[in-house]
Amino acid sequence: MNTLRLQAIGLCMLLAASVCVAQTGVAPAGMPSGVQAEDDPEEPRGTQAIVTWQAPEEPMPLPGLVAVGQRVIFRRVDGGEWQLGPLVPLDATSTPVGDLKPWPWPKWEIAVSVEYGPGGALGEMAREAGWPAGVDPILPSATVGPVRPVGAWYKSEYTNILALAVLICLIVIATIYAIRGRAEQVYIRPIAGLEAVNDAIGRATEMGKPIVYVSGLSGIGDISTIASMLILGHLSRRSAAYETEILVPCNDPLVMATEREIVRQAYTEAGKPDAYSPDNIFFVTDSQFGYVAAVDGIMVREKPAAAFYMGYFYAEALILAETGNQTGAIQIAGTDADTQLPFFITACDYTLMGEELYAASAYLSRQPLLVAQLRGQDIAKSIIAAVMVAGVLAATYAAIVTGAAADVARAFVEWFAA
Repeated sequence: MNTLRLQAIGLCMLLAASVCVAQTGVAPAGMPSGVQAEDDPEEPRGTQAIVTWQAPEEPMPLPGLVAVGQRVIFRRVDGGEWQLGPLVPLDATSTPVGDLKPWPWPKWEIAVSVEYGPGGALGEMAREAGWPAGVDPILPSATVGPVRPVGAWYKSEYTNILALAVLICLIVIATIYAIRGRAEQVYIRPIAGLEAVNDAIGRATEMGKPIVYVSGLSGIGDISTIASMLILGHLSRRSAAYETEILVPCNDPLVMATEREIVRQAYTEAGKPDAYSPDNIFFVTDSQFGYVAAVDGIMVREKPAAAFYMGYFYAEALILAETGNQTGAIQIAGTDADTQLPFFITACDYTLMGEELYAASAYLSRQPLLVAQLRGQDIAKSIIAAVMVAGVLAATYAAIVTGAAADVARAFVEWFAA
């Protein structure tokens, strides 16, 4: 044991001497030399560098230890501990180093080391004394630096996508200004499920029964949840005008808080703030099937005249729709979850499919801003469809015809495919 301690002290002294040599910029014999590092041009985030060096012909001999590979080590110039990079074979001369800090892309010092592990007679003694089985001692080369990988602010191959995005934004903005004051005159294709919304509210009013509204099981940041809350605002204004109770069970606290504010605002706009009851918008649980069981229990007990399912749904879709069907409620569903659409179509009276959910708020409210956005997006989609048709025709033309015109068509197809 004493011999092992003496050997360990000697090894630490040798390591310290090697570090001092590394700081002078001179690599001793048996260590990697000529270390160079540069930004990886194929990594756009600026978090990876390519390190190259000259591997030693024979690693520096250490008593009782064997060289097991080379390892890149690095640290920030402005301070910090040395960090271990990848372990590579003894004959390797290059390796990428990743997981560097992104923007603002600090500067780094980089070195290459020979790494040793227990071996020989001393290695046997070390293992008996509890030496770790892994590779521990590191002898670094001279450091190189400062090296600063820099990310790409702009990728030229995405220019066509940028141009298309700017075009769509300009179309939407121009449409907003073009139809100001005449949103009611803009034609929107009739959607059967939305035409039935007012009938469902009227039926609930006549029967004196509540409306159940489920806004899906996704979070506040999901686009389908946002669309669902916009629809809830319209339903709340109509139900407030008719003094019809609307029940909104929630499985997300943030969604609940937002929907309470939406319903409160709707009742205020309808001129009946006193009729608003925050207890009708309540949190149940964030457990998927626990939430579904609670909503099913509410529908069985309350026997609502209408049930709305708007948002993103998972495996609970059919359970909700079947329960509502058994209670005799008019059911209107809307979701962009294509895997759940068949269940809603089967068990509900009306179903909004895909983008019809997003168009519902503009369709029901006829607010100029929403209608203009819907109109502008439709124009942009028409342009995209036309470009796709043109690309198909150009590809076909380039495949069967030769000459300058075919070269132009081929260039258009390559630009479009990029």
